[in-house]
Amino acid sequence: MIHELTEPQKIVYDLIVNSGSRITQLEIARKAPSLGSHERHEGYLSMESTLRKVRQIIRDLRIKNGLFILSDRKGYWIMKSPEEKIEYLTRLEKQAKASAKAYYVTYECMKRNGGMKSEYFEKQLNLFSHEENSRN
Repeated sequence: MIHELTEPQKIVYDLIVNSGSRITQLEIARKAPSLGSHERHEGYLSMESTLRKVRQIIRDLRIKNGLFILSDRKGYWIMKSPEEKIEYLTRLEKQAKASAKAYYVTYECMKRNGGMKSEYFEKQLNLFSHEENSRN
């Protein structure tokens, strides 16, 4: 369900749409100083807080408003083709798997060397093992 955009959402969305290609968080923050700081940092204005505000607005545009805003290390852009969606999802999946693997390796080390155990990680290990076995 797409909700009516707030003024900050309109500003950010318009900047992304009209960027011509990609636009970074920093470029958005510099072009829209009226966005202010993230709510957690209310009371003082810093570039980090403003970048956090930009990320939160983009997250809301994606999740609450269902807008197809894609991103990579070069910035944000609006999806123009179904192929872009597939490429983006493939990259997102690879990133998620790499992060999960890094957490898993750290957990395994702590479990082995420190005798620590986590129900959450043990369940995830079962999922990873099942996925690996089904591919082989």
